[in-house]
Amino acid sequence: MMIDEKITIFINNLNSKNLFMDSFFQIFASDYLIPVICALSIFSLWFLVLDSKRLLLNQKIVFYSISAIIITNFFVWIINSLISRPRPFVTNSDEINLMFYAPTDPSFPANPVAIGFAVATSIFPANKYLGYFLLVVSIIFSFSRVYVGVFYFVDVFSAAILGFTVAILVRKIMRIKIINYILMKQIKILRTLALS
Repeated sequence: MMIDEKITIFINNLNSKNLFMDSFFQIFASDYLIPVICALSIFSLWFLVLDSKRLLLNQKIVFYSISAIIITNFFVWIINSLISRPRPFVTNSDEINLMFYAPTDPSFPANPVAIGFAVATSIFPANKYLGYFLLVVSIIFSFSRVYVGVFYFVDVFSAAILGFTVAILVRKIMRIKIINYILMKQIKILRTLALS
């Protein structure tokens, strides 16, 4: 048995011992939690600032975040096409206690975890408090997905690295002069259309 499987089984075997912890991690393991929190965070950055200089920075960060989401999803799709790793409850059914519905897509890498870390890393430069909040939520979400038995530890760990790396690269690419110029033109067009 690989160390990844041992860590996953150890974390998963923590469940069914405490009703509060089980309920808490089942709620955090929801498929909708990370997308909704990320969407609301991005929405708040776009609209909820009164200072025009800060608003411009936030709107650039929104473009960074959306770009990071798209690119991260693309990389996850490519990796899923190349590596079709079964879920832990399939390969270790006698040792994993599944506390969630049984997803049918590949396990590696954990797509919602990658998205959570990509958005948290993208938002951090504009709003450290929101960035820290999203980072903590993403870490708890990652742990909860292993806790309920739908991902291996390496799935969430590699997804976190993927999301972080893509967000950093997107930020560097978006700072290239011509790309930044195009981005500013897009924001200006959206402001003209009264969408900002």
